[in-house]
Amino acid sequence: MKKTAKIVAVALAIVLALSLSVVAFAATVTPAAGAATGSASITVNTPENKGEVATNTYKVYKVFDAQVDPTTGNIIYSTTKGSVPAGFTKDANGQVTYTGEATGTELTEADIRAIAAYVTNADLVATVETTAADDSFTVNNLPYGYYYITTTTGTLVTVTSTNPTATVDDKNDVPPVDKIITKANGGVVDVDAAGKKAMGEVGNVLEFTATVTKKSGAENYIFHDVMTSGLTYDPSTLTITDKNGTVAASSYSTAVSEGDTLSVRFYNDYINTLADGDVITIKYSATVNNNALVTDEENNTAYLSYGHEGSENSTPKQKVEVFDANILVNKFYKDGNDQNQPLAGAGFVLKNADNKYYSVTDNGIVWVDSIDNATEYFTDATGALADGKKFSGLASGTYTLVEKTVPAGYNKGEDTTITVTANDYTAANLSQTADVENETGSVLPSTGGMGTVIFYVAGAILVVAAAAVLIAKKRTNATAA
Repeated sequence: MKKTAKIVAVALAIVLALSLSVVAFAATVTPAAGAATGSASITVNTPENKGEVATNTYKVYKVFDAQVDPTTGNIIYSTTKGSVPAGFTKDANGQVTYTGEATGTELTEADIRAIAAYVTNADLVATVETTAADDSFTVNNLPYGYYYITTTTGTLVTVTSTNPTATVDDKNDVPPVDKIITKANGGVVDVDAAGKKAMGEVGNVLEFTATVTKKSGAENYIFHDVMTSGLTYDPSTLTITDKNGTVAASSYSTAVSEGDTLSVRFYNDYINTLADGDVITIKYSATVNNNALVTDEENNTAYLSYGHEGSENSTPKQKVEVFDANILVNKFYKDGNDQNQPLAGAGFVLKNADNKYYSVTDNGIVWVDSIDNATEYFTDATGALADGKKFSGLASGTYTLVEKTVPAGYNKGEDTTITVTANDYTAANLSQTADVENETGSVLPSTGGMGTVIFYVAGAILVVAAAAVLIAKKRTNATAA
């Protein structure tokens, strides 16, 4: 009976829970049809840290009847069933005692599994649906007894006795999940200090690292990653490790769930070998593809689903963002009133700090040696690059905009330098417009202008000079005569 009395205080928490906020007492408690009633109650405090999905289902089962011996004050447990779970015995009067290996107030894992296998729907006394608004719930009108409480987030909340009331805590947290970007391609991908944002050129490979922390009651862990269209996942790069090194491929499967780019289902047999707090590390890579040329941001979102089959429990989502920069053009000339006017027909190429030229291929951006092989974009009547073109998919760095094709009647515009700053994810840095002015070419003198007048002046001077020479000659001849 002493061991039995110890078990009265058991509050073993090995379950996961969900949702994000805590208010109070809005849970829906549904008594089981035909269940016996009494004056006892059980209050369950839901976890403080909850997951992305706010709903949870608790089920309360009565394992044994209970009453207090008026002479000794001890609790007497009994059952009318023909059997009891392993770890318990029943005498001829139906009284139940504990004979298992538990010490103190905690049942063993074997005891818990035995109780879980023992109870049936006939033992169900209440079902409780909770939401994010519930920080606790109470099941009233219960007969005195020994109770087993489960939840959809895991296997067990507690085994407890009502005498006449019991309060238990569902102490388990959502299994923590984190996701970061690590540098790749020899460090050409800029990543912020938190690892949540990166600036990558089209064609760059990005490495991702996700961690999942095992919690008590762990069951049906599935890691999900959803990438936008500008990222191409490479399955060959997937590696999974834990404290013991590489996780065997037989411990998980990678069948992709609907909507996922990557999903990893960890088998329960493997999860059960981990201690609470052990970390699973998942690494994989993706390439920034040509779809990123028409968008300025790509992202992928990681989260973990868990709990009983059919439950919708999931952790808060961890999102990382991948940015690429773009350069636009504003081409103009100044009219007679010194006003800017858009200029069409100018062709531009882009050069990087290594004096190589931007070229878009089916495999992403490549940088070529010759300007003849560069991608050239032309301005339209608005002075912008035609058809919404821009030099996009760029990483951080210094670039030079070069006017390759000059509109007839104009001089070539000056080369323009643009700097995209590393780890600056503001719109002003990621999308820059280069203003390029063209001046008209040299103009020949027009008819009636100074160019004609000067011939007239020169001719008049020659006539005067000739007359002077002629007069001087006549005077010389007269004197001689």
